[in-house]
Amino acid sequence: MILKKLLGEILSDMGIITEQNLHEALKKQEALFQNISMSEKLPRAGIVSEARLAAGSAPCLGKILIDAGYTTQERIEFALKEQDKMIEKYKMLESEKLGLVIEECSIINSSINISEALRRIMKCAARVTNSEASTLMLLDDKTGALVFSVPTGPESEKLTDIQLPPGKGIAGWVVKNGKDVLIQDVCQDSRFYEKIDSATGFETKSIVCVPLKAKSRIIGALEVINKADGTSFKEEDSLFLSIFANHAAVAIENARFYTELKRKSEEEESMQIRLTESEKLRALGLMASGIAHDFNNMLAVILGNTELIEVADDKEAILKRTNAIKQAAIDSGNIIKRLQKFSKPEEDDNQFHSVKINDIVKDAVILTKPLWIDTLQEKGINISIAENLAEEDLVISGYGSDLREMVINLIFNSIDAMPNGGEINITTSKKDDNIIFAISDDGIGMSDETKEKIFDPFFTTKGATHSGLGMSMIYGIIKRHNGKMAVLSTLGKGTSFEFSFPKGAETSFDGNADAGAAPNIKQAGILIIDDNTQISDLLATILSKHGHRTSIFSNGKSGIEEFKRGDYDMLISDLGMPGMSGWEVINEARRIKPSAIFGLITGGVIDPDKAKLEGVDFIINKPFQVNDVELAVEKTLKARSIEDNSH
Repeated sequence: MILKKLLGEILSDMGIITEQNLHEALKKQEALFQNISMSEKLPRAGIVSEARLAAGSAPCLGKILIDAGYTTQERIEFALKEQDKMIEKYKMLESEKLGLVIEECSIINSSINISEALRRIMKCAARVTNSEASTLMLLDDKTGALVFSVPTGPESEKLTDIQLPPGKGIAGWVVKNGKDVLIQDVCQDSRFYEKIDSATGFETKSIVCVPLKAKSRIIGALEVINKADGTSFKEEDSLFLSIFANHAAVAIENARFYTELKRKSEEEESMQIRLTESEKLRALGLMASGIAHDFNNMLAVILGNTELIEVADDKEAILKRTNAIKQAAIDSGNIIKRLQKFSKPEEDDNQFHSVKINDIVKDAVILTKPLWIDTLQEKGINISIAENLAEEDLVISGYGSDLREMVINLIFNSIDAMPNGGEINITTSKKDDNIIFAISDDGIGMSDETKEKIFDPFFTTKGATHSGLGMSMIYGIIKRHNGKMAVLSTLGKGTSFEFSFPKGAETSFDGNADAGAAPNIKQAGILIIDDNTQISDLLATILSKHGHRTSIFSNGKSGIEEFKRGDYDMLISDLGMPGMSGWEVINEARRIKPSAIFGLITGGVIDPDKAKLEGVDFIINKPFQVNDVELAVEKTLKARSIEDNSH
């Protein structure tokens, strides 16, 4: 709480200096303070000593004003004496009221709710001055009008957001001139603005009004109206109101700064997300041409063998061709799955999962292979990747999509660092309770200065086509996984990254069942819903071969109607369908017959734990093989049979 008027204000009020003089001097003082400002990273214990050193060389406002020729030493001393006289006035304040003000302001300053803080200020101001009403008016920067923001007392609801025209009324004069006003009879004052009373029906008799100042800038006015006991306002009422005005101004400015910082933080976070996505899209773009090359090869295999089957005249030749087609389809499906794992996060529940780091490396190498094998070889650049992976499964707890993205980005960085070709080495190992992943290249290396900046957002040595977010994303991924990192690099001799992660507990991984021939399974009534009739026909054929009774429907609505009428043990639904999705179909069917078994067909990536919570008993991933379908259904029927027998 400021009990003394600031020197600059006194000099300005006395007409010794102008507002412009004061503004320029304060700007100069601020610039000088910045040259001796404390480090933002100081520990709390060091703040006092640093502040003491800064204060010792702090520029005095009076000296700045004298040096600028705005005033003289004699006038400064005169103003300081006037400042000291203020203390005598505060000594006359009633101690009980002053204690209440100090206590209330302490509570107000601890509040982060600006509306509540200002409401408490106004109520306490009215109480201390024993006034009938009070109001806080804020200056509209665009129009210059005063907006009634926090009115209290009779008819206050009629005042909220009412505007006082620029310069009008006693409050308008206070804001324009920056001075306190105490008026015992407003009817005798030409500045009084009667239209406010006309709008509310409230009769204003006397007023105390003080300016709201934030860093020497007036942002509004605070006023109390009419003594409740019919007496006159005194100078101590004006002093108390000035104290409240100081705290109100601080609360308003702090709230404004907080809101502005929050807005900027949200904008930066949004930008970070967009740039992160653009970095991922850039990686997908780098892989796209090579993957298209691989798909064209597989399509050529499928198309060519299909045409040869048409003219084949013996079973062995046909089987040979169909096996080639089958393998090409499997390889295509595997590429799609790897791309889905890279481009779409698998984790929607913010929970870590058990991840095999060797599998992550293999996926990343295969996904980037089209770039460093096909695309670069066409340009005469030869790059090889040597995988030295531990024989045992190395498991860490984390997000598979994040870790896969990390390895892919590191491979791309190594490729960029070897414009004339070279070798990338990737190793995995276990050391104590940590899983070690390392990648090195024999590329151009980095200087010590570059090494210090590589994890800074937007830092890049690769020109305008790169956002500079790759390594900062990697840094974030490492931190989220409680990992540690080490970077070794010598200019002209390559770079090596080593990452250490805590060992995770191994759990069961994705997959419906172990490979192998499907044994005889219990016959069941199965309803199949898929908008692609070729898929549903194929499923029905596979399951009918084992004696299951199957029915096919092409949409969720008609399938659910049949499920109500028929006696079905199992429902298998496609996930993506027009009208009703697979989730909606299963949710509705569970209400009809909770005891049934529910399977989901999808070409996307689904978290098995999430699917289980939604009532899904098994998942069939496209593209699927006959054995995948047989084993998924058999395993689920067997598990349900064991469960039923146990009851």
